[in-house]
Amino acid sequence: MRLPGMQALFVYFKKSAGWCMPVLFFLFSGAILWGGLQTYLLQKDNLFMVELNGLEIGLIASEEVLDEILTTLEKEAADYYGCLVKLEETVTLREVFLPLEEEETEKVYNQLRNMLSYKVAARMVTVNGKDVLPLSSEEDVDLLYEIVASAFIPQKENVLLENVQMAEKISTRDYYCYPEEISDIETLAAVLLRGTDRREIYLVSRGDSLWKIARDYSLSVDELKEANPQLQGENLQIGDEINLIVPEPMVNVITVERLTIEEKLPFETNYISDSSLWKMQTEIVEAGKLGIKEVIYQITRENGIESSREIIQERLVAEPEPQIVARGTAEIPSRGTGSFLWPVQGGGRITSGYGWRSGGFHAGVDIGARNGTSVLAADSGVVVFEGWDGGYGRSIVIFHGHYYTRYAHNSKNKVTTGQAVNKGQVIASVGMTGRASGYHLHFEVRTGGIYGNTINPLNFFSP
Repeated sequence: MRLPGMQALFVYFKKSAGWCMPVLFFLFSGAILWGGLQTYLLQKDNLFMVELNGLEIGLIASEEVLDEILTTLEKEAADYYGCLVKLEETVTLREVFLPLEEEETEKVYNQLRNMLSYKVAARMVTVNGKDVLPLSSEEDVDLLYEIVASAFIPQKENVLLENVQMAEKISTRDYYCYPEEISDIETLAAVLLRGTDRREIYLVSRGDSLWKIARDYSLSVDELKEANPQLQGENLQIGDEINLIVPEPMVNVITVERLTIEEKLPFETNYISDSSLWKMQTEIVEAGKLGIKEVIYQITRENGIESSREIIQERLVAEPEPQIVARGTAEIPSRGTGSFLWPVQGGGRITSGYGWRSGGFHAGVDIGARNGTSVLAADSGVVVFEGWDGGYGRSIVIFHGHYYTRYAHNSKNKVTTGQAVNKGQVIASVGMTGRASGYHLHFEVRTGGIYGNTINPLNFFSP
């Protein structure tokens, strides 16, 4: 009978020499170790490799461990920023068979903590559906409305604001972004109110100046110069093209306000005759008083610029009182002959003639003389002006019935308004008051009024 399997093998080794026994022991021990390893490998679960953007981060035991890590990191970020956050990257898991490796939970946590980034919850502000900039919260959006709406609210006591609205629709939506992308309220308000710059061309017309153009378009002269480097100084020529960089707001604030003001009512002037005054003389007998009425206007403005005004109420506060003026009726005792006397005692010398010169048109003649030299009335008449007259300095104007004569730059005047003077009478002293570069008398002859047409004074004198 044949011995089965292992029994036959045992009998064989028993019959064999003694050296077979160690071999038998080695084989038997290896079988035991292999069986134990098989049991260990069968009992050990597979691990998971955590990956971020294709980069291996580390091993963890399960998907639940990754979920716990990500939840913890998200809470840390939310606590730090004080709002909801959203993970920007995608973390993936790949199951791996690495029986000799151990899980690396702490390493994975630290690596992800350093590498992950989060966007924070914000509110994207839109104008007519178009995204502008994000704000951090709905409270900031409310403050934005207040700042934009109050940008053009009047601050005067006599103005009552009735309504504020925006022509455009401002709204918000949920939005996630990096913290550094969130705008501050003041910056966003300035963007909405200023908007973008729109370039226009302005054609210069008569009477224009850089200051006037800048004022009309709410710009500064420096801004105009910067946009127009071709300009030389501030001189403009009719037909010049001026570049305008005009702000184009993203929102337009419309305000309706009620303005209460007091307006002046003009008074009438009544005239009476007075024989104690020379003809051409007038004198206020009783000063008039302006009336007052209270007017309430409803004013509509767009971005602070008035677009309409309507009177909604008027109330008379005080009636105007008429002014009474006396007109002279007395004849001038001595009318001029038209044959004038030389107005500077002792003659003097002509230092500047009548007509065009380097500084412009010279309306009279300048007669140089020593300081204090007597100035004489060129003809008989009535003094219609005496006093300081701008560039003329101390001056006198005499009416002679047809002509007027002016005596300017005097150091001293010796007559008064309304006084009748005779031909050759001393009326002043030569000086250099007003715009004068030396002692002289500026002498004019005019017709048609004090400021009427001038005549060359030398036409009235013989050489």
